[in-house]
Amino acid sequence: MCGRFVQTPIRDADARAFPQLVGDLLSMPPSYNLAPTQRATVVLDRGEGLIAQRLAWGLLPFWAKAKGLQGSTINARIETVATKPAFRSAFKARRCLIPMAGYYEWSVSADDGKKDPWFIHAATPLWAAGLWEDSSKLLGEDNLGTFTVITGDSSGVSADLHDRMPVWLAPGQAEEWMKADADGAMAMLLASEPPAMEAYRVSRAVNTPRNDTEALLEAV
Repeated sequence: MCGRFVQTPIRDADARAFPQLVGDLLSMPPSYNLAPTQRATVVLDRGEGLIAQRLAWGLLPFWAKAKGLQGSTINARIETVATKPAFRSAFKARRCLIPMAGYYEWSVSADDGKKDPWFIHAATPLWAAGLWEDSSKLLGEDNLGTFTVITGDSSGVSADLHDRMPVWLAPGQAEEWMKADADGAMAMLLASEPPAMEAYRVSRAVNTPRNDTEALLEAV
């Protein structure tokens, strides 16, 4: 599962993979503790080329009757993303990438039984495979849409903390990922090779979503 993640402006070589989005990626609002229903920057294609937009986390399909559904659609499992009613339409035609500076997972402290957050990251920005839906009448008038993060089995340091993690793609795969048919898109997910990642424990302040400062990334 991916339940919290971090976004910061992208200044490295990854930005050059999106020449039309360099300005958007450089000016991306930093968020150090993104939680479900909050807005994040997502790279998608509405039919006229790649764009970066701020969408709400938690997919709301057109038939959703309550925004509370977002609580169960922040992640889409690779095993059922092509068939589950909430995701199958978006999987066919509305795929995206979600840039992440890293994400959080938790372990349970042997000392007091409370949850300790860990920051999982790589040497360069991570790009999670995702799906998006257009603006929803269930949200505010200024909303541009919603998204979900596709997850699969964990590996590496992530596997020590949780059995699921986002499915990662390379930025250079963006256009192929968004234009492929459903079978091609699934083949890309199954062939995904996660980058080498590191993890370190951070403050329990992460456990409260309203806390959102760069200090949350400091190791403890």
